[in-house]
Amino acid sequence: MIVIQGPTYHSDKKTIPDAKIVVNNGKLSVNNTAKATHKFPREYHLIPGMIDMHIHGSCGYDVMDATPEALQTIADSLLKQGTTGFLATTMTGEIENIEAALINAAEFAKQQTSGAKVLGVHLEGPFIAPEFTGAQRRELIISPDIKLFQRWQEKTNNVIKMVTIAPEQKNSTEFIQYLKKTGVIASFGHSNADYKQTNQAIDDGITHATHLFNAMRGIHHRQPGAVTALLLRDEVYAELICDNIHLVPAIIDLAYRMKTADRLILVTDATRAQCMKDGEYELGGQKIIVQNKAVHLADGTLAGSVLTLPEAMKYTIEATGCDLSDIVKMTSTNPSDQLNINTRGAVLLDAEYNVVDVFL
Repeated sequence: MIVIQGPTYHSDKKTIPDAKIVVNNGKLSVNNTAKATHKFPREYHLIPGMIDMHIHGSCGYDVMDATPEALQTIADSLLKQGTTGFLATTMTGEIENIEAALINAAEFAKQQTSGAKVLGVHLEGPFIAPEFTGAQRRELIISPDIKLFQRWQEKTNNVIKMVTIAPEQKNSTEFIQYLKKTGVIASFGHSNADYKQTNQAIDDGITHATHLFNAMRGIHHRQPGAVTALLLRDEVYAELICDNIHLVPAIIDLAYRMKTADRLILVTDATRAQCMKDGEYELGGQKIIVQNKAVHLADGTLAGSVLTLPEAMKYTIEATGCDLSDIVKMTSTNPSDQLNINTRGAVLLDAEYNVVDVFL
């Protein structure tokens, strides 16, 4: 049991200065009669462990590498950043390569003993639209396939917790309804759907938006597009990549004012280049180039990020003026609610919101 005294504790509902926070079995509680085991300055902050629902890699490794070493390296890197749990995110590729990554994630999660917890898999592709592939390989896109999905879930004991899908594609309605029935999050993304189609998809069971604004139809005053529907529908949680590259500050603020912190989730969409120096790397069988914190394909297409959640937190605060209670919602409470899990542990921040330590 760890008892932390000194920092201001921030939950999604309240702020408690100089409280004694007990971390026991991964859970947090307040007990002012407990004896402190760790004391820190009062200008420090303590928040619940963060969860990244959309991350491909870190420190030179990618989920699609399909090795235990890759996932362990990613998990260790994320824990140092204050991320205590994550969805290992795949992408469009050859069917056998996706399957290998899924099996590896399932086997790793069963025996994992250290690092940020693999909470399951976010299947980002291959069920997307060719018009909005982003950095994914168009020639490997396929229509939603319930039988293929069932095979993957049977082989991995239901490791897939979320699927990005373009709802205008063939077989998508039945697929979205199947995901809803089996308790898997259906996420709108990499889609050419218009406003009407997006609303229908939400009616069918979409409850999430993969990196809002990116790889989808935007807002036009006579053609409202998918973004408008996703902003207006309260059933939908929306991911934001707040790196001031995928989204400029004004758009981050717009989303915050429209959806509020109750329905936003900060993600990184980070590649294997996260925590690495500028240079050339690989993503989904393609060369990516990292320069000045931006990640692109050779043709200039954005290809994920090198963002961390602490950085996303700072950019969001700068863009919106929100407080740490809102940050807790967007990095911990909302992803926990979406995944129907409990947050693990606590993250200690200094006065400038840099990660000092993580307690599990």
